[in-house]
Amino acid sequence: MTFTCAAAGFFVFACTSPEIQVDAARFCQTARPITYSVRDTPETRRQVRAHNARGVAVCGWGKR
Repeated sequence: MTFTCAAAGFFVFACTSPEIQVDAARFCQTARPITYSVRDTPETRRQVRAHNARGVAVCGWGKR
């Protein structure tokens, strides 16, 4: 497995492998932001927030 890393001095900022990049691209092609209802359980809301946070981080959802 090959890793691509960004580093400065002693700090490694990010490492990605081709497999991770493919997974992120696939996620961005198929996933959409999710909204939740006030009737959803706290666990469901936590999972929705995690899904949406991943979309912001890897797909740029909400960014212009």
